[in-house]
Amino acid sequence: MIVSCELCGTKYRLDPSRIHKDSAKVRCSRCGHTFVVKKDDLSEAPVPADAAPSGREADQEETLAYEQPAPKPLRPQATPKKRGARRLLLGLLLLAIALAAAAYYLHSTGFWKAAPPEEAAPPAPAPAAVPQVSIEENLQAYFLENASVGQIFVVEGKVVNEESRPVSFVLLEGKLYTGDSQPALVQRAYCGNVLSKEELMQMDMADVQNAMMNREGKDLTNVHIPSMGKVPFMIVFHNLPDLDLLKDYSVEVVSAQVDQ
Repeated sequence: MIVSCELCGTKYRLDPSRIHKDSAKVRCSRCGHTFVVKKDDLSEAPVPADAAPSGREADQEETLAYEQPAPKPLRPQATPKKRGARRLLLGLLLLAIALAAAAYYLHSTGFWKAAPPEEAAPPAPAPAAVPQVSIEENLQAYFLENASVGQIFVVEGKVVNEESRPVSFVLLEGKLYTGDSQPALVQRAYCGNVLSKEELMQMDMADVQNAMMNREGKDLTNVHIPSMGKVPFMIVFHNLPDLDLLKDYSVEVVSAQVDQ
């Protein structure tokens, strides 16, 4: 008798004399599946003789409860190699090596050396105090008509050296103010330079200004002024604005030098 396993298809030779009824239960020795064979399914063919029903199984009822065979163990398949991921990792490794080499080179050449701390700038020297030179209060101010520029304004007076030592090169600054106390004109002159009214009216104004800026003063009167000594001065304004706008003037000492 030839039987075939319903699950895996393996064929077996079965002795019909061992089947006492119309059917019997048989278990496949290859896959373990249990199935029912009937006498009507007989055939003659050479098959493996390693399947045979037991006496107990041959006596079973025709009804067969099928059992699910145990699953065969599966061998895990090898994961295919991902060449793309390997190339990416290799590229990242090469990039890291290149960056490390560049950083080492820049560090060795001093490119990344920390900048030296900025040295604190030395404090600016305090401005030298102006020597004690005062201006006498009895100033004279008047207008004259100059031949080249027209009307000019002149301020005359004297300075007093109140230092205990001689001073030189006293420089003054005069200002003309408008009604809102804003300076309209500013003019400077060194002491010791005094011109007559005739010279002020006849001389070219450029020559007048050059005379006023003589640092030593006429006849060196602005050099080695003794303590409590007095020196005359003159400040000449030209290119005057509208006279109705002028309301006041002032004169102050800008600088002087104490003799050593």
